[in-house]
Amino acid sequence: MRFRFLLILLVLFVFNSVFAGNRVKMENYFDDGHFVFASDDGAYKLWFDGRIMIDAGFFFSDKNNFANGTETRRARIAFKTIMYDNWAGEFDMDFADNEVDIKDFWMAYIGFDNTIIKLGNHKMPFSLEEVTSSRYIVFMERALPNVFTSGRRIGLSYTRWGDNWRIQAGFFGQEPGTGEEEGENEGWAYALRLTYEPIVEKGRILHFGFSYQYLTPDAGSGDKIKFKQRPELHLTEKILNTGKIKNVDDYSAYDFEFAAQLGSLMVQGEYISQDVNRYNGKPDASFDGYYVFVSYFITGETRQWKKSEAEFGKVVPNSKKGALEVALRYSDLDLNDSGADIFGGEEKNFTIGLNYYFNQNVRFMMNYIIVNNDEYADGDGDFVGNDDFQILAFRFQYLF
Repeated sequence: MRFRFLLILLVLFVFNSVFAGNRVKMENYFDDGHFVFASDDGAYKLWFDGRIMIDAGFFFSDKNNFANGTETRRARIAFKTIMYDNWAGEFDMDFADNEVDIKDFWMAYIGFDNTIIKLGNHKMPFSLEEVTSSRYIVFMERALPNVFTSGRRIGLSYTRWGDNWRIQAGFFGQEPGTGEEEGENEGWAYALRLTYEPIVEKGRILHFGFSYQYLTPDAGSGDKIKFKQRPELHLTEKILNTGKIKNVDDYSAYDFEFAAQLGSLMVQGEYISQDVNRYNGKPDASFDGYYVFVSYFITGETRQWKKSEAEFGKVVPNSKKGALEVALRYSDLDLNDSGADIFGGEEKNFTIGLNYYFNQNVRFMMNYIIVNNDEYADGDGDFVGNDDFQILAFRFQYLF
Protein backbone atom coordinates (compact mmCIF):
# COMPACT_ATOMS: atom_id res chain seq x y z
CA MET A 1 0.00 0.00 0.00
CA ARG A 2 2.89 2.37 0.85
CA PHE A 3 4.37 1.70 -2.60
CA ARG A 4 1.11 2.72 -4.29
CA PHE A 5 0.98 5.93 -2.29
CA LEU A 6 4.56 6.77 -3.22
CA LEU A 7 3.73 6.04 -6.85
CA ILE A 8 0.92 8.59 -6.74
CA LEU A 9 3.26 11.19 -5.29
CA LEU A 10 5.80 10.38 -8.00
CA VAL A 11 3.20 10.92 -10.74
CA LEU A 12 2.34 14.33 -9.31
CA PHE A 13 6.02 15.23 -8.92
CA VAL A 14 6.87 14.28 -12.51
CA PHE A 15 3.86 16.15 -13.87
CA ASN A 16 4.81 19.25 -11.89
CA SER A 17 8.43 18.96 -13.00
CA VAL A 18 7.43 18.89 -16.66
CA PHE A 19 5.52 22.09 -16.25
CA ALA A 20 8.19 23.78 -14.14
CA GLY A 21 11.01 22.76 -16.45
CA ASN A 22 9.20 24.29 -19.41
CA ARG A 23 8.09 27.36 -17.44
CA VAL A 24 4.46 26.73 -18.30
CA LYS A 25 1.87 28.96 -16.68
CA MET A 26 -0.77 26.84 -14.93
CA GLU A 27 -4.45 27.35 -14.30
CA ASN A 28 -7.17 25.20 -12.77
CA TYR A 29 -10.90 25.05 -13.31
CA PHE A 30 -13.98 22.84 -12.88
CA ASP A 31 -15.15 21.09 -16.05
CA ASP A 32 -17.53 18.19 -16.73
CA GLY A 33 -17.71 17.36 -13.02
CA HIS A 34 -13.91 17.27 -12.50
CA PHE A 35 -11.18 19.59 -11.32
CA VAL A 36 -8.71 20.17 -14.18
CA PHE A 37 -5.12 21.45 -13.97
CA ALA A 38 -3.95 22.82 -17.33
CA SER A 39 -1.40 25.02 -19.02
CA ASP A 40 -2.73 28.35 -20.22
CA ASP A 41 -2.27 27.26 -23.85
CA GLY A 42 -4.23 24.04 -23.29
CA ALA A 43 -1.37 21.77 -24.43
CA TYR A 44 -1.04 20.09 -21.02
CA LYS A 45 -3.92 18.84 -18.91
CA LEU A 46 -4.22 16.69 -15.80
CA TRP A 47 -7.44 15.77 -14.06
CA PHE A 48 -8.55 13.28 -11.43
CA ASP A 49 -11.45 10.91 -11.90
CA GLY A 50 -12.57 9.29 -8.66
CA ARG A 51 -15.57 7.23 -7.68
CA ILE A 52 -16.82 5.90 -4.35
CA MET A 53 -19.68 3.39 -4.29
CA ILE A 54 -21.01 2.00 -1.00
CA ASP A 55 -23.55 -0.86 -1.26
CA ALA A 56 -25.95 -2.64 1.08
CA GLY A 57 -28.01 -5.74 0.31
CA PHE A 58 -30.80 -7.67 2.02
CA PHE A 59 -31.87 -11.15 0.88
CA PHE A 60 -35.23 -12.91 1.17
CA SER A 61 -34.63 -16.61 0.45
CA ASP A 62 -36.22 -19.80 1.80
CA LYS A 63 -33.74 -22.39 0.51
CA ASN A 64 -30.30 -20.75 0.84
CA ASN A 65 -28.90 -18.67 3.66
CA PHE A 66 -27.47 -15.62 1.88
CA ALA A 67 -25.99 -13.12 4.32
CA ASN A 68 -27.16 -9.51 4.41
CA GLY A 69 -24.34 -7.00 4.41
CA THR A 70 -22.52 -3.95 3.13
CA GLU A 71 -19.43 -3.45 1.01
CA THR A 72 -17.30 -0.86 -0.71
CA ARG A 73 -18.17 -1.76 -4.29
CA ARG A 74 -15.68 0.67 -5.80
CA ALA A 75 -13.14 3.10 -4.39
CA ARG A 76 -11.24 4.30 -7.44
CA ILE A 77 -8.90 7.11 -8.35
CA ALA A 78 -7.64 7.77 -11.86
CA PHE A 79 -5.09 10.18 -13.29
CA LYS A 80 -5.87 11.33 -16.82
CA THR A 81 -3.60 13.47 -18.96
CA ILE A 82 -3.24 15.13 -22.34
CA MET A 83 0.27 16.15 -23.45
CA TYR A 84 1.36 18.22 -26.43
CA ASP A 85 -2.21 18.11 -27.80
CA ASN A 86 -1.56 14.75 -29.54
CA TRP A 87 -0.96 12.33 -26.67
CA ALA A 88 -3.20 11.08 -23.85
CA GLY A 89 -2.81 8.65 -20.99
CA GLU A 90 -4.61 7.21 -17.99
CA PHE A 91 -3.70 5.34 -14.81
CA ASP A 92 -6.66 4.02 -12.80
CA MET A 93 -6.64 2.08 -9.50
CA ASP A 94 -9.38 0.54 -7.34
CA PHE A 95 -8.90 0.25 -3.56
CA ALA A 96 -12.15 -1.57 -2.73
CA ASP A 97 -11.98 -4.30 -0.04
CA ASN A 98 -8.59 -2.93 1.12
CA GLU A 99 -6.91 -4.35 -1.97
CA VAL A 100 -5.27 -2.58 -4.90
CA ASP A 101 -6.59 -3.56 -8.32
CA ILE A 102 -5.15 -1.76 -11.34
CA LYS A 103 -7.86 -0.99 -13.89
CA ASP A 104 -6.96 1.19 -16.89
CA PHE A 105 -3.38 2.03 -17.68
CA TRP A 106 -2.74 3.08 -21.24
CA MET A 107 -1.19 5.64 -23.57
CA ALA A 108 -2.86 6.88 -26.74
CA TYR A 109 -2.17 8.94 -29.84
CA ILE A 110 -5.03 11.38 -30.53
CA GLY A 111 -3.45 13.54 -33.23
CA PHE A 112 -5.78 12.38 -36.00
CA ASP A 113 -9.33 13.74 -36.21
CA ASN A 114 -11.93 11.59 -34.44
CA THR A 115 -9.37 8.83 -33.89
CA ILE A 116 -7.75 7.14 -30.91
CA ILE A 117 -4.89 4.64 -31.14
CA LYS A 118 -4.56 3.13 -27.68
CA LEU A 119 -1.90 0.84 -26.17
CA GLY A 120 -2.09 -0.66 -22.68
CA ASN A 121 -4.64 -2.18 -20.34
CA HIS A 122 -8.18 -1.25 -21.38
CA LYS A 123 -11.54 -2.80 -22.12
CA MET A 124 -11.99 -4.98 -25.15
CA PRO A 125 -14.58 -3.40 -27.49
CA PHE A 126 -17.55 -5.64 -26.79
CA SER A 127 -21.12 -4.92 -25.55
CA LEU A 128 -22.75 -1.54 -24.97
CA GLU A 129 -23.36 -2.13 -21.27
CA GLU A 130 -19.81 -3.39 -20.66
CA VAL A 131 -18.08 -0.39 -22.25
CA THR A 132 -20.42 2.06 -20.47
CA SER A 133 -18.65 3.38 -17.37
CA SER A 134 -19.86 2.07 -14.00
CA ARG A 135 -20.42 5.74 -13.12
CA TYR A 136 -23.31 5.94 -15.59
CA ILE A 137 -24.99 2.52 -15.77
CA VAL A 138 -28.69 2.69 -14.92
CA PHE A 139 -28.75 -0.21 -12.42
CA MET A 140 -26.35 -1.07 -9.63
CA GLU A 141 -24.84 -3.91 -11.65
CA ARG A 142 -24.71 -4.81 -15.31
CA ALA A 143 -27.18 -7.43 -16.51
CA LEU A 144 -26.69 -11.22 -16.32
CA PRO A 145 -25.24 -11.70 -19.88
CA ASN A 146 -22.27 -9.53 -18.89
CA VAL A 147 -20.64 -12.79 -17.79
CA PHE A 148 -19.61 -13.31 -21.42
CA THR A 149 -17.60 -10.07 -21.66
CA SER A 150 -13.83 -10.15 -21.18
CA GLY A 151 -13.24 -6.79 -19.53
CA ARG A 152 -9.77 -5.27 -19.54
CA ARG A 153 -6.69 -6.82 -21.12
CA ILE A 154 -3.35 -5.51 -22.30
CA GLY A 155 -3.60 -4.73 -25.99
CA LEU A 156 -3.62 -2.35 -28.91
CA SER A 157 -6.84 -0.89 -30.30
CA TYR A 158 -7.90 1.51 -33.02
CA THR A 159 -11.04 3.66 -32.79
CA ARG A 160 -12.56 6.04 -35.32
CA TRP A 161 -15.96 7.72 -35.32
CA GLY A 162 -18.17 10.13 -37.23
CA ASP A 163 -21.35 11.97 -36.40
CA ASN A 164 -23.47 8.80 -36.42
CA TRP A 165 -21.09 5.84 -36.64
CA ARG A 166 -18.14 4.31 -34.82
CA ILE A 167 -15.70 1.44 -35.35
CA GLN A 168 -13.29 -0.02 -32.80
CA ALA A 169 -11.06 -3.05 -33.18
CA GLY A 170 -8.24 -4.40 -31.08
CA PHE A 171 -5.77 -7.22 -30.47
CA PHE A 172 -5.17 -8.26 -26.86
CA GLY A 173 -3.16 -10.54 -24.60
CA GLN A 174 -4.10 -11.50 -21.04
CA GLU A 175 -4.97 -9.51 -17.94
CA PRO A 176 -2.04 -7.83 -16.13
CA GLY A 177 -0.21 -10.12 -13.75
CA THR A 178 -1.24 -13.36 -15.44
CA GLY A 179 0.72 -15.77 -17.62
CA GLU A 180 4.24 -14.44 -17.00
CA GLU A 181 5.47 -17.41 -14.92
CA GLU A 182 3.55 -20.23 -16.52
CA GLY A 183 6.17 -21.25 -19.08
CA GLU A 184 3.53 -21.11 -21.80
CA ASN A 185 2.57 -18.72 -24.53
CA GLU A 186 -0.05 -16.25 -23.37
CA GLY A 187 -3.62 -16.56 -24.45
CA TRP A 188 -4.63 -13.97 -27.00
CA ALA A 189 -7.80 -12.33 -28.20
CA TYR A 190 -9.25 -9.89 -30.68
CA ALA A 191 -12.50 -7.96 -30.71
CA LEU A 192 -14.55 -5.68 -32.95
CA ARG A 193 -17.44 -3.31 -32.23
CA LEU A 194 -19.43 -1.49 -34.91
CA THR A 195 -22.18 1.02 -34.15
CA TYR A 196 -24.58 3.15 -36.17
CA GLU A 197 -27.11 5.81 -35.13
CA PRO A 198 -29.67 6.69 -37.82
CA ILE A 199 -30.95 9.35 -35.39
CA VAL A 200 -28.54 11.26 -33.17
CA GLU A 201 -29.90 14.54 -31.87
CA LYS A 202 -30.17 16.17 -28.49
CA GLY A 203 -32.73 14.11 -26.61
CA ARG A 204 -33.33 11.77 -29.58
CA ILE A 205 -31.11 8.73 -30.12
CA LEU A 206 -31.62 5.55 -32.14
CA HIS A 207 -28.65 3.22 -31.80
CA PHE A 208 -27.69 -0.17 -33.25
CA GLY A 209 -24.49 -2.09 -32.66
CA PHE A 210 -22.70 -5.37 -33.26
CA SER A 211 -19.71 -6.82 -31.40
CA TYR A 212 -17.57 -9.90 -31.85
CA GLN A 213 -14.77 -11.31 -29.71
CA TYR A 214 -12.46 -14.31 -30.05
CA LEU A 215 -10.23 -15.68 -27.28
CA THR A 216 -7.92 -18.60 -26.52
CA PRO A 217 -7.47 -20.00 -22.98
CA ASP A 218 -4.99 -18.22 -20.70
CA ALA A 219 -1.52 -19.59 -20.07
CA GLY A 220 -1.53 -21.92 -17.08
CA SER A 221 -5.26 -22.62 -17.32
CA GLY A 222 -4.81 -26.16 -18.63
CA ASP A 223 -7.09 -25.21 -21.52
CA LYS A 224 -9.99 -24.84 -19.09
CA ILE A 225 -12.48 -21.98 -18.79
CA LYS A 226 -15.45 -21.31 -16.52
CA PHE A 227 -18.52 -19.08 -16.68
CA LYS A 228 -20.14 -18.06 -13.39
CA GLN A 229 -22.45 -15.20 -12.52
CA ARG A 230 -24.17 -13.45 -9.59
CA PRO A 231 -27.86 -12.40 -9.61
CA GLU A 232 -27.03 -8.75 -10.42
CA LEU A 233 -25.69 -7.69 -7.03
CA HIS A 234 -22.00 -7.94 -6.16
CA LEU A 235 -22.77 -8.90 -2.55
CA THR A 236 -24.38 -12.16 -3.66
CA GLU A 237 -22.83 -15.55 -4.43
CA LYS A 238 -22.16 -16.82 -7.95
CA ILE A 239 -25.11 -19.17 -8.22
CA LEU A 240 -24.83 -19.78 -11.96
CA ASN A 241 -21.67 -21.83 -12.56
CA THR A 242 -20.68 -24.14 -15.42
CA GLY A 243 -17.75 -25.57 -13.51
CA LYS A 244 -14.47 -26.03 -15.38
CA ILE A 245 -14.99 -26.68 -19.07
CA LYS A 246 -12.05 -28.84 -20.22
CA ASN A 247 -10.18 -29.25 -23.52
CA VAL A 248 -11.02 -25.77 -24.78
CA ASP A 249 -9.40 -24.84 -28.07
CA ASP A 250 -10.96 -21.37 -28.34
CA TYR A 251 -14.15 -19.53 -27.48
CA SER A 252 -15.98 -16.64 -29.11
CA ALA A 253 -19.07 -14.52 -28.67
CA TYR A 254 -21.18 -12.11 -30.68
CA ASP A 255 -23.43 -9.37 -29.39
CA PHE A 256 -26.33 -7.40 -30.85
CA GLU A 257 -27.17 -4.14 -29.06
CA PHE A 258 -30.00 -1.68 -29.37
CA ALA A 259 -30.86 1.60 -27.63
CA ALA A 260 -33.33 4.40 -28.15
CA GLN A 261 -33.96 7.66 -26.33
CA LEU A 262 -36.84 10.05 -26.72
CA GLY A 263 -36.54 12.89 -24.26
CA SER A 264 -36.74 11.46 -20.74
CA LEU A 265 -37.58 7.94 -21.95
CA MET A 266 -34.82 5.44 -22.72
CA VAL A 267 -34.86 1.79 -23.87
CA GLN A 268 -31.82 -0.48 -24.12
CA GLY A 269 -31.26 -4.16 -24.79
CA GLU A 270 -28.67 -6.73 -25.87
CA TYR A 271 -28.42 -10.37 -26.92
CA ILE A 272 -25.12 -12.25 -26.46
CA SER A 273 -24.32 -15.75 -27.72
CA GLN A 274 -21.24 -17.63 -26.50
CA ASP A 275 -19.64 -20.57 -28.33
CA VAL A 276 -16.91 -22.84 -26.91
CA ASN A 277 -14.87 -25.02 -29.29
CA ARG A 278 -13.20 -28.11 -27.79
CA TYR A 279 -10.76 -30.83 -28.88
CA ASN A 280 -10.15 -34.55 -28.14
CA GLY A 281 -13.69 -35.41 -29.16
CA LYS A 282 -15.30 -33.24 -26.48
CA PRO A 283 -18.57 -31.73 -27.73
CA ASP A 284 -18.65 -28.01 -28.39
CA ALA A 285 -20.83 -25.92 -26.07
CA SER A 286 -23.10 -22.91 -26.57
CA PHE A 287 -24.72 -20.52 -24.08
CA ASP A 288 -26.62 -17.27 -24.41
CA GLY A 289 -28.36 -14.45 -22.58
CA TYR A 290 -30.20 -11.21 -23.10
CA TYR A 291 -31.64 -8.22 -21.28
CA VAL A 292 -33.92 -5.29 -21.98
CA PHE A 293 -34.67 -2.29 -19.80
CA VAL A 294 -36.62 0.94 -19.88
CA SER A 295 -35.89 4.04 -17.81
CA TYR A 296 -37.74 7.31 -17.39
CA PHE A 297 -36.84 10.62 -15.72
CA ILE A 298 -39.87 11.86 -13.81
CA THR A 299 -38.15 15.25 -13.49
CA GLY A 300 -37.59 15.60 -17.25
CA GLU A 301 -33.82 15.02 -17.68
CA THR A 302 -32.12 13.40 -20.66
CA ARG A 303 -29.08 11.17 -20.40
CA GLN A 304 -26.15 12.49 -22.45
CA TRP A 305 -24.84 10.56 -25.48
CA LYS A 306 -21.07 10.26 -26.03
CA LYS A 307 -20.55 9.70 -29.74
CA SER A 308 -16.78 9.20 -29.39
CA GLU A 309 -17.53 6.19 -27.15
CA ALA A 310 -20.95 5.18 -28.58
CA GLU A 311 -22.41 4.99 -25.09
CA PHE A 312 -24.66 6.92 -22.73
CA GLY A 313 -22.99 9.26 -20.25
CA LYS A 314 -23.75 11.44 -17.26
CA VAL A 315 -27.01 12.92 -16.02
CA VAL A 316 -27.18 16.61 -15.13
CA PRO A 317 -30.29 17.54 -13.09
CA ASN A 318 -32.42 20.35 -14.51
CA SER A 319 -32.65 22.06 -11.13
CA LYS A 320 -31.05 22.16 -7.70
CA LYS A 321 -33.83 19.86 -6.49
CA GLY A 322 -32.12 16.97 -8.28
CA ALA A 323 -33.32 14.37 -10.77
CA LEU A 324 -35.48 11.29 -10.22
CA GLU A 325 -35.31 8.23 -12.51
CA VAL A 326 -37.32 5.01 -12.45
CA ALA A 327 -36.26 1.91 -14.39
CA LEU A 328 -37.39 -1.67 -15.10
CA ARG A 329 -35.17 -4.47 -16.40
CA TYR A 330 -35.69 -8.08 -17.43
CA SER A 331 -32.65 -10.32 -18.00
CA ASP A 332 -32.06 -13.99 -18.78
CA LEU A 333 -28.88 -16.07 -18.73
CA ASP A 334 -28.77 -19.74 -19.77
CA LEU A 335 -25.58 -21.67 -18.93
CA ASN A 336 -27.12 -25.07 -19.71
CA ASP A 337 -26.12 -27.13 -22.74
CA SER A 338 -27.42 -30.68 -22.54
CA GLY A 339 -25.58 -31.70 -25.72
CA ALA A 340 -22.25 -30.83 -24.06
CA ASP A 341 -23.37 -32.26 -20.68
CA ILE A 342 -22.89 -28.86 -19.03
CA PHE A 343 -25.53 -27.62 -16.62
CA GLY A 344 -24.52 -24.28 -15.14
CA GLY A 345 -28.09 -23.17 -14.53
CA GLU A 346 -30.52 -20.67 -15.98
CA GLU A 347 -31.64 -17.52 -14.22
CA LYS A 348 -34.30 -14.94 -15.02
CA ASN A 349 -34.28 -11.62 -13.16
CA PHE A 350 -36.77 -8.79 -12.97
CA THR A 351 -35.38 -5.59 -11.43
CA ILE A 352 -37.09 -2.39 -10.33
CA GLY A 353 -34.68 0.53 -10.05
CA LEU A 354 -34.94 3.99 -8.52
CA ASN A 355 -32.19 6.61 -8.93
CA TYR A 356 -32.04 10.02 -7.30
CA TYR A 357 -29.34 12.37 -8.60
CA PHE A 358 -28.54 15.10 -6.08
CA ASN A 359 -26.30 16.60 -8.81
CA GLN A 360 -24.12 15.24 -11.61
CA ASN A 361 -21.62 13.85 -9.06
CA VAL A 362 -23.82 12.35 -6.32
CA ARG A 363 -26.43 9.61 -6.76
CA PHE A 364 -28.54 7.37 -4.52
CA MET A 365 -29.71 4.05 -6.03
CA MET A 366 -32.22 1.42 -4.97
CA ASN A 367 -32.75 -1.92 -6.75
CA TYR A 368 -35.37 -4.55 -5.96
CA ILE A 369 -34.44 -7.79 -7.74
CA ILE A 370 -36.79 -10.74 -8.22
CA VAL A 371 -34.68 -13.83 -8.98
CA ASN A 372 -36.01 -16.97 -10.67
CA ASN A 373 -33.54 -19.90 -10.85
CA ASP A 374 -33.87 -23.35 -12.36
CA GLU A 375 -32.82 -26.58 -10.64
CA TYR A 376 -29.25 -26.40 -12.00
CA ALA A 377 -28.57 -22.93 -10.55
CA ASP A 378 -26.72 -24.34 -7.55
CA GLY A 379 -23.22 -22.82 -7.74
CA ASP A 380 -21.73 -26.06 -9.09
CA GLY A 381 -23.13 -27.94 -6.10
CA ASP A 382 -22.53 -25.35 -3.36
CA PHE A 383 -26.17 -24.21 -3.06
CA VAL A 384 -29.70 -25.52 -3.30
CA GLY A 385 -31.05 -25.19 -6.84
CA ASN A 386 -34.42 -23.87 -7.94
CA ASP A 387 -34.25 -21.10 -5.32
CA ASP A 388 -36.48 -18.17 -6.26
CA PHE A 389 -35.77 -15.22 -3.98
CA GLN A 390 -35.72 -11.42 -3.77
CA ILE A 391 -32.99 -8.85 -3.08
CA LEU A 392 -33.37 -5.30 -1.80
CA ALA A 393 -30.19 -3.31 -2.49
CA PHE A 394 -28.98 0.27 -2.01
CA ARG A 395 -26.00 2.29 -3.22
CA PHE A 396 -24.62 5.72 -2.44
CA GLN A 397 -22.35 6.95 -5.23
CA TYR A 398 -19.96 9.91 -5.15
CA LEU A 399 -17.94 10.98 -8.19
CA PHE A 400 -15.10 13.49 -8.23
